[in-house]
Amino acid sequence: MSIHFPSKVFTKAKAPRSAMSKWAKPAHKAVARAIGYALTLGIDSGRALGLATIFAARLSDEEKAGLAYAALMSMNEDHAYAVATLAIYGVWNGEVA
Repeated sequence: MSIHFPSKVFTKAKAPRSAMSKWAKPAHKAVARAIGYALTLGIDSGRALGLATIFAARLSDEEKAGLAYAALMSMNEDHAYAVATLAIYGVWNGEVA
């Protein structure tokens, strides 16, 4: 005589879902993943342009402005000015990039 137990009794409990996975907008999840991948692989000009494309497709102007402002405010003034000048005018240290 053998005893059979329902398999569900012995299954591992699922980890609780994070607040991000429960309530974040799909576009915000996609942007967060893209930023994570770019940072992990190293940001070069190609990945930066790829992020810009994803941001354009997934974020509002207000959301993009908030991210840009936060990033620029985290830098020293000279570097922030150089990055903003590159983004707006395509010029780095007085030379067209």
